[in-house]
Amino acid sequence: MLQLKFFIFVVVFLPVINNLKLLKVRNYYDPGNCAKDNHGELILVKDRENKDAVVICTEDEGTHSWKTTEGSRPPGEYFNPGYDCLDILTKNEKAKDGYYWVDFHRSVPYKVWCDMSTDGGGYMLMGRMNDSWSSAFGDISILDFRVQVAADKEYKQIKAHWSFRFKNKRPLKKLMMVNEGGCPYNLPGIGDISYVKNLMTEEISSTDFSCSVFGAYSHPSAMIGWTRMNSCLREECPYGFAYHHVIPIQVDFSGGFSFLAANNSGTTDGTTAFFGCDKGKCCACYGPVGGSGVYCGKECKAKNGGTVTKDAHAWFWVRLNPPQKVWEKCMEYRTEEENGDAAWYKLIGNRNTPVKGRCGKSEPILNDGIVVVPDNVTHNKVPQITGLLAYQKDVEVLHLRKNDAWKVMAEEEKVNAF
Repeated sequence: MLQLKFFIFVVVFLPVINNLKLLKVRNYYDPGNCAKDNHGELILVKDRENKDAVVICTEDEGTHSWKTTEGSRPPGEYFNPGYDCLDILTKNEKAKDGYYWVDFHRSVPYKVWCDMSTDGGGYMLMGRMNDSWSSAFGDISILDFRVQVAADKEYKQIKAHWSFRFKNKRPLKKLMMVNEGGCPYNLPGIGDISYVKNLMTEEISSTDFSCSVFGAYSHPSAMIGWTRMNSCLREECPYGFAYHHVIPIQVDFSGGFSFLAANNSGTTDGTTAFFGCDKGKCCACYGPVGGSGVYCGKECKAKNGGTVTKDAHAWFWVRLNPPQKVWEKCMEYRTEEENGDAAWYKLIGNRNTPVKGRCGKSEPILNDGIVVVPDNVTHNKVPQITGLLAYQKDVEVLHLRKNDAWKVMAEEEKVNAF
């Protein structure tokens, strides 16, 4: 009987073993070519988060492509790169901040960090501090340029945050301009600005800010200052814009990014926020959150209650197109902290954890659903969110949160009528 059982086992399972295809393992992102010759092939690769993932070569109406074993083609993976971060977000509205593969319609994908949440999302990180820039974006035409200044390396303590929307898209390698776009002949900088948005308040702070001055003028042939900055956005710049393009010697001591929350050029009286160097003085300068005054003067000197610090960090972002106009699900409420101070919190999208802050003031927001509570005790624990509906089951009453108080919308007989 033992021999008979062994014989049956071999006869039944041996054909299956002979037809198995071995799983190929690659310790990188590219699964290689997917065509008729390797249709059905399984490859173990690294996904965009550098985790192991199995993909399979599939065929659909004559077209071969790599897919996950679940049959999907997630946008932003190496085998299915997006055009840019915004393209990925458009295809997957639930995409979160992180690394993704993009190709800008080129032959080879490029891995970038995408911000999918700030100001509609779709931003690509292209630089940090004043000395680390990605030249991969130089030929890409951008619409938005964004500066994020923090007091810590983890960027949890944001002190200043703003973006420029350009009147006309232009290649990143032509970010700096002079004698055009509102920048005078002797003060090159970021010009052709349609408006400035203060992302600390999520409000447009200026529609007539003509030029974010970068530094003093130098002739393009000198290859220093603003010209060198553009060069660093076009080709690899290992030492930074302030250094000679051949010898690692610092030749420039000015270069910064700033904005003014008023309808002025910001070239003489100062700015609302600043990050960079001015005549050898390097710092970050900013005012109070929501402030719209002039807080930063020349050579890193504070004005009107502004704050100047040398211990600061900056990230620089670009976006190629405007984000889709969608209603964001956002609910805000005010509560009391442990120390007795009042604070605002908000619930964004489908997230269950509230974060400190308020929903955007200039965009429509969508409150999701109706809160159903069993009794008055539970009703009193409902977050005080303006516009929220709460139905109390024990008395069959529908409430609306309005003007910091609950208003009865419908009583028992009216609710039952629905």
